[in-house]
Amino acid sequence: MIADKCAHFQKALQCKELGIVFLSGFFNWVQGLSKNWTQSGPKSKLDPRPLVTRKAAQKMPVVHLDDNFAKRVARPEKGHVEYSDDKIGSYVVRVYADRIVGTLRARPLGSTKKKRFPLGEYPNITMAEMRRKAETVRGKFRSGTDPAAEREAIREKRRQDEKTPPLDFDRLCDLYIAKLPDLKSSWEQDKGYLNRDCRSAWSKRLAASITTADCATLLLEIAERAPVAANRVRSAAMKLFGWAVEERLLDVNPMAGTKKPTKERKEGVDRVLSDAEFVVLWRAIETAMLAPGLRAALHVLALTGQRPNEIAGLALSELRHLDDPSQALAEIPKERMKGRRRHVVPLASSVIAVIKGEIARQQAEAKAENRAMGEHIFTSRFLNRERVARHSLSQALRRIIPALDPTGEDGEIVRRLQADPPTPHAFRRTCASGLARLGIPREDRKAVLAHREADVLGEHYDAYDRLREKRIALEAWARHCEALLSGEKETGAVIPIRARV
Repeated sequence: MIADKCAHFQKALQCKELGIVFLSGFFNWVQGLSKNWTQSGPKSKLDPRPLVTRKAAQKMPVVHLDDNFAKRVARPEKGHVEYSDDKIGSYVVRVYADRIVGTLRARPLGSTKKKRFPLGEYPNITMAEMRRKAETVRGKFRSGTDPAAEREAIREKRRQDEKTPPLDFDRLCDLYIAKLPDLKSSWEQDKGYLNRDCRSAWSKRLAASITTADCATLLLEIAERAPVAANRVRSAAMKLFGWAVEERLLDVNPMAGTKKPTKERKEGVDRVLSDAEFVVLWRAIETAMLAPGLRAALHVLALTGQRPNEIAGLALSELRHLDDPSQALAEIPKERMKGRRRHVVPLASSVIAVIKGEIARQQAEAKAENRAMGEHIFTSRFLNRERVARHSLSQALRRIIPALDPTGEDGEIVRRLQADPPTPHAFRRTCASGLARLGIPREDRKAVLAHREADVLGEHYDAYDRLREKRIALEAWARHCEALLSGEKETGAVIPIRARV
């Protein structure tokens, strides 16, 4: 019993000690809390207890913040002292030992928090300038704008600009050329003009610093050595800068204010070769000093009626069933087509022979040089063995036709060719006109040329590629050309009568 009473007494003593500790902590908390409160007399006549209120916060000194204030105000040795303006309540300055910093504290429209907008430092600016700036910023806040947010956005843009490398012309070209195959079917020509003519002039220059005057000067320099090429450079650069503006990489297109440096005479816009001209030009291509790939490309162009760039860029991966003349075709992907639609071109036997001959030649050269054959059918004579360029076809005809002899047996035909020289595109018009003469229906001729009906049916519903009809049409054209070249069919040319000796 005695032991149980001793244990009970010990527990009670422990509880009493805990209670004393709790009460001691509570009174200390109340004492600290009372420092921030004051008694201001009785609540009322009926309640004699004193009214306890919170101590009023120290008010910021209110003065007129001008240059006189800056001259006479006492400067603290440490820290700062804040002053508020007597006219613009949200205009506050902090006075330090060596400077006075001004801010405007305002709440943007619809916001629950005030924001600080820095106004500058005295003596870097005068107090009068700081006041004018405070009035301007306060007006912006009252009108609903948020100058503080605008300032922060500018700072963030500067930080991002510092992180990213400057956009020089080289980098702009790289970005554009990477997208170019999706933007234009003849993109390799533009790539050549940009790399050859524009990069050499503006390589490491900031793209945004290029002006219209710079563009005009460059075009005039190019026009002195290559008048027509200057127009092509302008067109390629115009598209590049236009794309940069659309992508918000540049603010303006400096090439937009320039004019074509050369006035071109539209040669052969409606030029169609007669049968006699076709034969003379074909044979001139055969005997001219041309790269084999260039010669083969011109012959295939004449026999298929396709666009020059589509034939110049023909690749091995686009050919099908070359060993079966009844099924042989070239499938040109939409990325290389002007209309951005896949196009299937049936290949006649004469076309297959030209293509196979070119493949065999390239394979022999690759084996002799111990390298792999390239992917394109028609390659240039340069060491890199790249595909034939579109403009190379035009240059070839510009060299071949003037070199023909106008006094020979075909002199009259040669003079007509030289008076109105055809372009590579003339083979396409000649093919289309020839198919009409051979009785090929209009729908089939349009299918051969990759032209579709501009209506809802043609655009969205009619997916038939008319492969069978196109094969009939192109085989008929190939037979017609073979008959002209072999002499089986008359060309209609006038044969001069030679005087008898």
